[in-house]
Amino acid sequence: MFRAGYVAIVGRPNVGKSTLVNTLVGTQLAAVSPKPQTSRYRILAVLHGDDFQVGLLDTPGRPAEPRVDALSRRMLRETRQALDIANLAVLVSAPRTAGDVEETLLDEIKAQNLPAIVAINKLDTVRKGNLLPVIEDYNELYSEFRDIVPVSARTGDGLDSLLERIIANLPEQEPLFDPSTLTDRSEAFLISELIREGVFAVYGDEVPYATAVEVERHVPLDPEHGDKDFIEASVYVERVSQRGIVVGKGGQALKDVGVRVRPLIEELLGRPVMLTLWARTRPRWRRDDRFLRSLED
Repeated sequence: MFRAGYVAIVGRPNVGKSTLVNTLVGTQLAAVSPKPQTSRYRILAVLHGDDFQVGLLDTPGRPAEPRVDALSRRMLRETRQALDIANLAVLVSAPRTAGDVEETLLDEIKAQNLPAIVAINKLDTVRKGNLLPVIEDYNELYSEFRDIVPVSARTGDGLDSLLERIIANLPEQEPLFDPSTLTDRSEAFLISELIREGVFAVYGDEVPYATAVEVERHVPLDPEHGDKDFIEASVYVERVSQRGIVVGKGGQALKDVGVRVRPLIEELLGRPVMLTLWARTRPRWRRDDRFLRSLED
């Protein structure tokens, strides 16, 4: 008996969807940050077992009041498309009762006639007794949830149980992916996600939502740089004033991003890296559909 399928991981911003996916697959594929709306794209992460394949579809957080721009529309579309192809939905929630966002997502799950599991994340931040009202609330909201599983994506607590329930609710069918498949994203995309995460970490609340990252050049084992991978990437902002913040005094802030992310990129690629970062201004990039598409290629 072999089970395989796509699983849409959905929820509001900052509930730990990307951390959950990264922990389950054992490597960092998606940017993670305490800042809301860190995830902007649907990312496939594949888990392989002797009798299962799980295609986890990490999706952007669903905000209560989405911005009106091309980036926000694309983020909403990523979630809908994940639900369109999924065999199962996992609604990730913080350890609190459901709100309007969860109810909206549940309506979309029902519209696709998808089986669903609730993963109540951040178990490590609350007393287990406080979870009972949350579980009861979700049971009252929708009595047909296949399961409600408390987990901590940060510590791994409860993830074995969650994965067991996910597998049990996937259809019996032949494998969907080549055994070597980990993700559908390119190295350049994964590198840009790591850099963007570094931007979120270094600059705090100053500019993160207004930044985009593009890997412009990647030369593996470049002889001109001591047989290290040479990577050149740009951090885009919308205003000249934001560019000054990104660069920092004497270029130090951007150097701090490079120092922070280079080891992560080396871990991803499995070899040493020479990383060069540039700060560039691109007005209204969040409204530029063509530019947004280029960031996914």
